[in-house]
Amino acid sequence: MADTESSSSEPKATFVFLGTIKKVKAATMRSVPVDDRTAVVRVDQVIEAPANLAHFAGTDVTVRLAGRAKSAVGRQFVFHAVGWIFGDSIAVRALKQETVTGAHSAVLARGGNPADHRANRELQERVDEADLVVSGKVVTVKLPEGTEPLTRAPGGSVPIASRPVSEHDPKWREAVVAVDDVHKGGHAAQSVTVVFPASTDVRWFKAPKFEVGQQGFFVLHKSEIEPAERPKARSAVAGKAKAAKDKGTPVYTALHPQDFQPYTQQPRVSNAIGAAPGAAGGKEK
Repeated sequence: MADTESSSSEPKATFVFLGTIKKVKAATMRSVPVDDRTAVVRVDQVIEAPANLAHFAGTDVTVRLAGRAKSAVGRQFVFHAVGWIFGDSIAVRALKQETVTGAHSAVLARGGNPADHRANRELQERVDEADLVVSGKVVTVKLPEGTEPLTRAPGGSVPIASRPVSEHDPKWREAVVAVDDVHKGGHAAQSVTVVFPASTDVRWFKAPKFEVGQQGFFVLHKSEIEPAERPKARSAVAGKAKAAKDKGTPVYTALHPQDFQPYTQQPRVSNAIGAAPGAAGGKEK
């Protein structure tokens, strides 16, 4: 049974590791606020992690424990955590900690690179949630219909608007992808249009930026653009979404780093597609 702390807005764990509690009501850095839920934990094995934390095995870190159950020195858990405070050491916040059981044996024995395991899990989740997965080539990148005439950034291949925009404007663009094959979902047309943010603002810089000639796998989701993130009502993307809804055709987005994979990643994508529900795919007749 895991001690959990969760909410609908809780982020997903980015640092998963096997660890042993060394001290309670303690921390590895002075800047960390210490209370009953703060502990110094030795990282025994890194299971999944971003690249900068993938080699933390054998290191002491601070963990703000999930739930309210008391944890004693010497207890070992699998921690599912997110970053919290970084300095001379690191402090993470556990979303949950699980008592080690036989169910963890396969994960703990698989070896390999923790950063790769994290990326593969994220890709699997994106494919599982996708409405459409296709392979193909970007043949056009353009501003949505109805927006002002476009120019191009110096030395760039992605169209940009000539009018000044706000700091966090996503700068929506449309990439037309010539479809070679459909791997999940049904799609009859020979192409599909993907709406994506061309902005490099902190809110959008991790989203794929498509350019003419890009080839690979496109993991697409029916409009994940939240109302607060859409341009104003006069914008072409909002208009396109409404028009598409009226016509019964979806607006597809690719907003997560894993939503585009070049053909060099075919083994990873094939594994994710093979394990995804509804992955038979095929073009509708």
